[in-house]
Amino acid sequence: MPDSGASSTVRSTRTTAVRTGLGAVRRHGPPAVHRAPNARRGSACSAPRSAPPLAETPVRGRKVVSSRPADLRESLPMTPSTPRPPTYGGVLEGPLRGHHRLWYVVRADGGDGELADLGRLKVGEPREGVLWYDRRSFPSEEALLAELPRLGVPRVPPVRRAGAGGPAVHGFIEGSTLGELAPAGGHMSARHLDQIVELFRALARVRPGDLPPAVTGDGAAAHGADDSAGFLGGLLRHTRERCYEERRPEYGWLFDRLGVPPHAFDDTSPLGARAARLTPRPYCLLHGDLHRENLIVAPDDALWTIDWELAALGDPLYDLATHLHLTRYPPDQEREVTARWHEVMARELPGATAGTARDLDCYLRFKRAQSVCTDVVRHAVAVREAPPAERAGRLALTAKAVHRVLARAEEALGLTGVPGPGAVEEIYDALPSAAPHA
Repeated sequence: MPDSGASSTVRSTRTTAVRTGLGAVRRHGPPAVHRAPNARRGSACSAPRSAPPLAETPVRGRKVVSSRPADLRESLPMTPSTPRPPTYGGVLEGPLRGHHRLWYVVRADGGDGELADLGRLKVGEPREGVLWYDRRSFPSEEALLAELPRLGVPRVPPVRRAGAGGPAVHGFIEGSTLGELAPAGGHMSARHLDQIVELFRALARVRPGDLPPAVTGDGAAAHGADDSAGFLGGLLRHTRERCYEERRPEYGWLFDRLGVPPHAFDDTSPLGARAARLTPRPYCLLHGDLHRENLIVAPDDALWTIDWELAALGDPLYDLATHLHLTRYPPDQEREVTARWHEVMARELPGATAGTARDLDCYLRFKRAQSVCTDVVRHAVAVREAPPAERAGRLALTAKAVHRVLARAEEALGLTGVPGPGAVEEIYDALPSAAPHA
């Protein structure tokens, strides 16, 4: 996901009846400001501050997701037309905007239905018209989550169905994001580092073939079980086709004025040539988006891993590179995490550390280049949609953020220079406003 992005905090101030997979519930406000579960740094969804803390058990709350048939396949079939018992009603806070879903926090507060005693719930609906920047490998996050405990992956939201043919229900882990307690650039506690290394160890033990076809979908065998070059080549192709070429009709002038070369993501580019020379490494399960906002610190200081939408089977070095890129450790902890990752992989997945001294840098270059692709467009949308009274502030934030991602990717993209924040702000100020005038 991108290196930075627009804030996703939302306040609700209306009281209206809405219909979800749990029956009728009410929107009410204004609740405490929440941050969305799929947003980037500083914007993950944790429990409202007014809510009483929950004990360490993962099933004190539940998250309920959309009952659209595409969400789950054979393992957890879902039927949108299935009637929902009215006893599932509750008070709804939201909507809270994630990158890909709208989320609502609910307390199931009445009746004798099967969810009546579960306390707080989280209900998600796909956001219409949202821009997808990252490649999805599995058709259903929920179907994957249902398999992870069996495979020994620790502290992930548990999943079950609410009745025959009902919506998928999984644990709503309440607590603070790791990013709130240890912001990007700061040190993590030794206990939290131990748990991140433990997660890498568990993921290394999940190999292709351990997950059923209903979870992996049709594209699971797109590459060989150790084709690192094919894996990164596919990611680079997705970035080129879906994040760059598809956006050029509207935003090509913006990339050009920022100095991004038109062929920076081609297979023949320096980045593409390096990707083609990656050392083969055995595949395992990857989280794909492991950073501080997707790690929830429970009251007992345990780390729970959320947001598995970008999980994949692939080169484990990609997961390390993504984690380092997004987590932004201090230099000493980055070296420690990298060394401990090598120790774990050498024991759990022989061959996974081959060529890493060279290839880790290649993956990090890709992540920096990918961040340029995604952030240039995401900030353009944020500037265009900013209300007139907030446009100047949004432009200032955009200028700093886009300058930062360009500077980090200067070598990876072969930029001949990076425009300063003032120049970036001037470029983005040329965007017409799409927000209604007061």
